[in-house]
Amino acid sequence: MRRLLFKFPDLKRRAPAAALTAFYLYLGYHAFSGSQGLVKWMEQSDRAEYLSVKADRLEARRADLQEEVDRLSADQLDLDALDIVARETLFVAKEGE
Repeated sequence: MRRLLFKFPDLKRRAPAAALTAFYLYLGYHAFSGSQGLVKWMEQSDRAEYLSVKADRLEARRADLQEEVDRLSADQLDLDALDIVARETLFVAKEGE
């Protein structure tokens, strides 16, 4: 009876290279699209830019509101500014306007 032996030529020589290739592919995949990969880094960079612009807008809005509060404070009350704010708030106008 004849035994059939499956011979894998050069299996011992090729196995480490195949394992190393698989390991490099694994690392490459996770370096590109993993939780701390290139894609996530670009998303975080875009989000940081968006939040920076939003913070700048909010800071400008805060400065405008602070300026309005300063104009309406009791120390330096500007009667014209008070009149304008009252008219806008109450939706009224003087006679003849």
